[in-house]
Amino acid sequence: MSVAQKFFGGYRTTAIVVLNTLVFLVALNLALWAVFAVADHRPSMIDTSSRLSPDGYFHENGTAVDNGKRMPTNLTIFDYKAYEGVMAEREIGEMLDEYYDHYQDGLKYQPYTQYAPRVFEGKYLNVERAPNGLTVRRTINPPAEERTGKTIRIFTFGGSTTFGSGLPDQYNWPTRLSEILNARAKAAGSDVHVEITNYGRVGFYPTQELHLFMEVLRSGERPDIAIFLDGLNLGEDDDTTGLTNFFAKAVNEAQQPSGARWEWLPMARAAKGVQNRLKPQNSEKSPPPSKDERLEHMHERFVQFRTNVEAVSALYGVKPIFFLQPDAHYNYPVHLYGRGEMVVNPPRRAFKERLYARLREDDGFIDLTGLFEDYGDRKAVVDSAHFSPNFANFLAQNIAERLDLAGIGDRDRSNVVATGIPKRH
Repeated sequence: MSVAQKFFGGYRTTAIVVLNTLVFLVALNLALWAVFAVADHRPSMIDTSSRLSPDGYFHENGTAVDNGKRMPTNLTIFDYKAYEGVMAEREIGEMLDEYYDHYQDGLKYQPYTQYAPRVFEGKYLNVERAPNGLTVRRTINPPAEERTGKTIRIFTFGGSTTFGSGLPDQYNWPTRLSEILNARAKAAGSDVHVEITNYGRVGFYPTQELHLFMEVLRSGERPDIAIFLDGLNLGEDDDTTGLTNFFAKAVNEAQQPSGARWEWLPMARAAKGVQNRLKPQNSEKSPPPSKDERLEHMHERFVQFRTNVEAVSALYGVKPIFFLQPDAHYNYPVHLYGRGEMVVNPPRRAFKERLYARLREDDGFIDLTGLFEDYGDRKAVVDSAHFSPNFANFLAQNIAERLDLAGIGDRDRSNVVATGIPKRH
């Protein structure tokens, strides 16, 4: 046999082995994909049997019709009827389009607080970059009049209910609060102008707000009042955010790449599952707390948040005000939900009953958890937790009633120096 024949014979054998190996791997991954597809399958929660609304943008059960730009919650637990005619169906639909686009943009990284919303410009939803480089939800403040003597600056902090998820800029509660306070000052013949900046962020809980508050102050901003509206978001058991594991993974991958780019392969997923079962449990992993331990942790988390913010505020001359928010996960009437059976979590409600009972003993928090009852038998949330336009206005009215602006404002900010240039991230 000649050298050429030996070469081509060996080449053919190698090619057959490689081809068969590739076919085997493809077949194995397809089989594993089918297994994982069955294991991952969850029955659809979308109810398309409900008849259409008058204008055809929604179903009569409140959920949105899928136009290709709808979030999963829009199709399952959204309730357009909670808008009570404040917005037309078409306007609500256009607003949901913008929220979908904003979601597709994703969050941006921000040091210390982990993430922030990206700048977004729309008809209903606007996120702007403040002079300090941080992003804020647009607040529509009434223009200052020529006779304005002093401006009172109020910064609001909280989660998605403060950001105003599910609402246009003009209907979120910080905008409504600005309108109410400025109208009140004008009616009293005061030359005060109130300007509100909305630092509410989706998913934020008290510990994050503390760090964001310090970042705002270090950036050179000096509000007269800082309002914190909290209770819906509690954070994880180890006092971190729900995205901490993703950031930890990104940092680890940056230092010691582990081939995570192959994790999308079913075979790699199966191998990782086997590895996790075979290796001993990480001894450093803390066991989950008992219900009583978790209650103590959460209570202390809120108390330390308040005392920390108060201490920082005293250094910078800011007046902090803390509210326990109307929390639909706690006491929103089930019958008012469009599809309440899907969102009610009895264990969570029971835990929050105990937590709020403890927090009400703390005079440092102003309790607004009873506002759903005060509002009457009306829809107050547009999904599982986020406020309707009319309820956001009702909330703003109740916050305004508890604000005393006497002696606030006219502070000298001319000598304020930031610790760095405006934030790049």
